[in-house]
Amino acid sequence: MARRRLSSFTPLWDRHKRLYSEVFSMALLELSELDLISGNEDAISEKLCIFLSKVCHMMGKKRNQEVRTPDWEKPIPPVAINELKGGKSSKRPDFTCKCVNPWADSPENHVISYHVECKRLGERTSPTWILNENYVKNGVKRFDSKVHKYGNRACSGIMIGYIISMTPKTIEAKVNSYQKKHLPDNSNIKFEFNNSSLFKTCQNINRKNVAPVQFELIHLWIDLRDCSF
Repeated sequence: MARRRLSSFTPLWDRHKRLYSEVFSMALLELSELDLISGNEDAISEKLCIFLSKVCHMMGKKRNQEVRTPDWEKPIPPVAINELKGGKSSKRPDFTCKCVNPWADSPENHVISYHVECKRLGERTSPTWILNENYVKNGVKRFDSKVHKYGNRACSGIMIGYIISMTPKTIEAKVNSYQKKHLPDNSNIKFEFNNSSLFKTCQNINRKNVAPVQFELIHLWIDLRDCSF
């Protein structure tokens, strides 16, 4: 009997990426319709969980397929001896969307996670807490960090920006200036701003500390200025 030809994982991952990019886009638009949104990133992401669950349920029924709700604030589990940390696990992406690789050649590659990190954007909230710098320093940078290793073994991930003040165009300029300071090798983030409250762009990054080297970071910015305080 002829041996069944194994399919490539790449198309499966591309579908996974497109699916959850759509899931988060839809959930963010629903989030933006709330009357009042306050608090830090964790408080806003907690509200987003409700809409992620709603969207995944609706999408699963409509498409007759399993659409698993993203895990919120789950630590990255070790899959190899050299990843053990003595029981300490403090690095938690805001959301994790797992994809099983049935053609993996090793246990380490059996489950690949699509990580999502969320940060507020806009005016600084204190003399020392600069939101637009934090988006880069404690957001984008974590996808090429030896400590955090967000997007490890994956070729793409998502950065979500909750816009609570300042114009999106000004934020874009500020974020790019902080990239030059903290991540000088990264290309600029470039949006096409329109009348929508959701903005999306992709940034290709050559990583130095996390594999694979070539990495696509999707940026989703949602305008919450009319419902935040």
